[in-house]
Amino acid sequence: MGKLKGMLTGILRSKKLIISIILIGFLVVVAGGGYYLWTKRIPQKTAMVLKNIVHNLFFEKHHPGDIYGVVHIEKHGEEIELSELELPEEEKEKIKEEEKIEKELKKLEKKVEVVKAPKPKKILKPLPVEEYPKEFLPLKKVLHRPFKMGACAICHEVDDHGKVIKVGKRYVLTKKTIEDLCYSCHKERYIKKYDHKPVKDGKCLECHDPHQSDTKRLLKAPTVPLLCISCHDPKKGKKLKIEKVVNINVKYKHKPVDKDCLNCHDPHTSNYKHLLITKLDWRKDFCLDCHSKEKDPKIRKKIDLIPLLKVAKVQHSAVYDEKKCANCHNIHGSNNKGMLQKPQPKVCLECHDEEVKKEETGELLINMEKHLRENKYWHKPIKEVEKEGGCAACHNPHGSKYPYILKKFFTKEFYLEGAQFGDMMCFSCHKEKERFTEKNTVKATNFRNGTFNLHFIHTQGKKGRTCIACHDPHASRWPTLIGKYTEFNGILFPIRYKKTKTGGSCAPACHDEFKYDRIKPVKNIGAIRQEFK
Repeated sequence: MGKLKGMLTGILRSKKLIISIILIGFLVVVAGGGYYLWTKRIPQKTAMVLKNIVHNLFFEKHHPGDIYGVVHIEKHGEEIELSELELPEEEKEKIKEEEKIEKELKKLEKKVEVVKAPKPKKILKPLPVEEYPKEFLPLKKVLHRPFKMGACAICHEVDDHGKVIKVGKRYVLTKKTIEDLCYSCHKERYIKKYDHKPVKDGKCLECHDPHQSDTKRLLKAPTVPLLCISCHDPKKGKKLKIEKVVNINVKYKHKPVDKDCLNCHDPHTSNYKHLLITKLDWRKDFCLDCHSKEKDPKIRKKIDLIPLLKVAKVQHSAVYDEKKCANCHNIHGSNNKGMLQKPQPKVCLECHDEEVKKEETGELLINMEKHLRENKYWHKPIKEVEKEGGCAACHNPHGSKYPYILKKFFTKEFYLEGAQFGDMMCFSCHKEKERFTEKNTVKATNFRNGTFNLHFIHTQGKKGRTCIACHDPHASRWPTLIGKYTEFNGILFPIRYKKTKTGGSCAPACHDEFKYDRIKPVKNIGAIRQEFK
């Protein structure tokens, strides 16, 4: 008995033995528990999941997050995504937080500008002058880059010694056509709606020199306009069967034509007619793109046409019909002032050769061509167009706030009570103030009876008559432009004017004849009646 107690005491004092006993007991309990669970028929799927989780955690070196990957569960021989199973709420929240952080990081990456280090510039040394063929010397201002570097082999076939191969008079190219050769470097092929014919035909060398030039873009002429008219000149255009021609040898030229055609046209290709650089209508809106900027009128540069064309109360229909600005103007230039298609008044008479109906009022304007043809004496601005301005001396051909598109106030009324000197359009030129303010004169006017100024008596007071009561502003049978008719209350009455060497007479409407004489004053019936009152 004592021996047995001694053995037990020795066993209990041995630590290793105690641990072994505990482990054996744990294994017996686990085995028994496993058998019990199996007998209770826990689903095979859950058992296998637990098995794989334990395996991944302790035997595979995965990130903890990977445990929710694919696990091999023997269900019909297929793999099952654990994401299909419901995760604990804590795990869901964790995943959402991680996704949120990833999105924020991506946004920050987009905002941060990555600064790229500049590429080192290639230093290309030009070919020494002595190495250029003599036919190209002296060198010009602008050199084609391959030519400048002496890289002839880019465009031409060369032999083993680097010399360009020549067959007859032709130097062999590396491509079949000039077009293909140019586009091998100049990648932008011209495929817009309208192509310049040389571009369409692949004739780049019609305008450009392939080696050198004294003009930018290797042009074959000193300036762009001179290059353009090498084909588009009227005489050359006829030979080359080119319809669009421009004569730049004219007195009045459109400034862009004289300076650079590229202000309006693309020389290669465009989506707009006439190879224009804009979709704006070339007949008006394109013109207004430049002609809507106010300049100092003393310099006589550009005029702001917007108020006249778009806001004007009285509009000129010629500005809006068919070709619009081109109805009157040659857009490139002409020998007529204002770049008009014809000299004034001929350009105006293109339309005013018949009665023209005013759109605003329905009033019929006279056949001006017929009127000028039938009357010998013309108003000075019409007679001396270059000096006085023609029709445009009185009328604004683009639009106005005054009737008949006049440049200044005017009225068709017969009487204008209290009219002052300078109020009306006529006084823009007729500045002889004394003619209308002095009651007696011998110098201010020839329209007088002795020294009595008849201009004064006709224009002043309650019944001050307007200029057109007696005068025709366009043409007349008499040098003083006395009209054939006077309009009163909408009715045309004959004036019946007669001229004498020292005076004249008139008998308007149903009035008695009134005479005047500068040398021997005449007493008219009206004056005699006045004496007997």
